[in-house]
Amino acid sequence: MFYAGPLGRRAPQVNTRGATMKNMVDYLDRKFREYYIPGRNICIDESTIGFKGRAIIKCFNPKKPTKWGLRVYVLADSVTFYITCIEPYYGSQITQALPRPQTPFTTRIVLHLCDKLVNATANATGYHLYIDRFYTGCDLAAELLNTGYHVTGTIQQNRKGLPDTLTKKLKIKKHEVAAYRKHDKMLAQAWKDKRNVVMLSTWHNNSMQNMRRNVKNNVEQFRKPVVICDYNKHMGGVDVSDQYISSYSFIRKSKKWWRKMFFWLLEVAVVNSFILYNLSAVANQKPKLSHKKYRLELMKALVGDVRNREGKKRGRPSTSDQEEWLNNKPHFIYANEKRNSKDCAVCSPPFS
Repeated sequence: MFYAGPLGRRAPQVNTRGATMKNMVDYLDRKFREYYIPGRNICIDESTIGFKGRAIIKCFNPKKPTKWGLRVYVLADSVTFYITCIEPYYGSQITQALPRPQTPFTTRIVLHLCDKLVNATANATGYHLYIDRFYTGCDLAAELLNTGYHVTGTIQQNRKGLPDTLTKKLKIKKHEVAAYRKHDKMLAQAWKDKRNVVMLSTWHNNSMQNMRRNVKNNVEQFRKPVVICDYNKHMGGVDVSDQYISSYSFIRKSKKWWRKMFFWLLEVAVVNSFILYNLSAVANQKPKLSHKKYRLELMKALVGDVRNREGKKRGRPSTSDQEEWLNNKPHFIYANEKRNSKDCAVCSPPFS
């Protein structure tokens, strides 16, 4: 696409990769924080929109359930699973546009999502952020601690800033712990169960708690670090949101990546509204709805009594809309409690 330059010559028009979906992404991302501010425990992880078409922004991760697709960085509430901030990945353009260019990209994307939360509320301090080893680093933990955020996450053993005894080949026995503190603000702890797990936290200490589990019909008792227990409890917020999105997904196949992202954003909006509805129901002492029933009620509320009678159709006009047994009711497929029949409970003629 071209436009006329100052001398009448045709110059190429600049069009970023995310320009197609920018307005919708920015609008929903702002509305998510406008209607709900997350609690103290939050988490950041990647969400993948399944897509196998031709797109330069398509990513591949063999360790994810959805291996091919579009990558979106998500900040979610660890307790309610409400998605608060989103940032789609469009390649090098996003990498270059993020602030703090002197730091790694994994650090910059975490700080960028946290900055969005800071801008949404005047008192965005005291949050406890949970991240996995893809993002965790000592420099990131120190930067978040200066802004009033605590961070807990698994960390790779070759990350800069860890003690030498943890970065080298660490040899500890099963259920043993090796812990170190830095300036009394940062904890680096290694614990072994089936393999070594190294944690970094600016909130926890090296305390332990008793655990029990069944191993080959026997009850095994052991002691496990509290930092790992809390991490396992609060890290899965984005994964639960992805499970909600995929449960009753209406996303259809498409060769256009922006269509897949459009329907994914609608799914996120529906899931967030479902979470807010149940939170409001609990606050007002009303019964909560299941995810399936909420979607059915939402669909009925959106459709209402609307029937398309003005559309022009070819052929002989239908008189089914004027039948007496319809009573201007919309058609929805559901079980007829009075009869063991597969006939539609609304449009099937009554039998005597």
